[in-house]
Amino acid sequence: MPKYYFHLLDKETIPDSEGTELADLAEARRHADVVARELTYNSAGILDRCWSEWTMSVHDDHGKELFSFRLSEPSSADK
Repeated sequence: MPKYYFHLLDKETIPDSEGTELADLAEARRHADVVARELTYNSAGILDRCWSEWTMSVHDDHGKELFSFRLSEPSSADK
């Protein structure tokens, strides 16, 4: 099963060093949407960050960027 990495970017980068095993790219998009909703659910987000200004960049296990989106927008809009 392929592994996907969900990095968060703004003025700093919060890398996903562990990754998540998912069946395919469609499942990675769904997972990214869930994570984005969880981070932006509370307007301050976790660790008192304003996550809506951040971008999520999703990479495969070779480091290739597959897609990215602002956390304030669903990843499915970036096809």
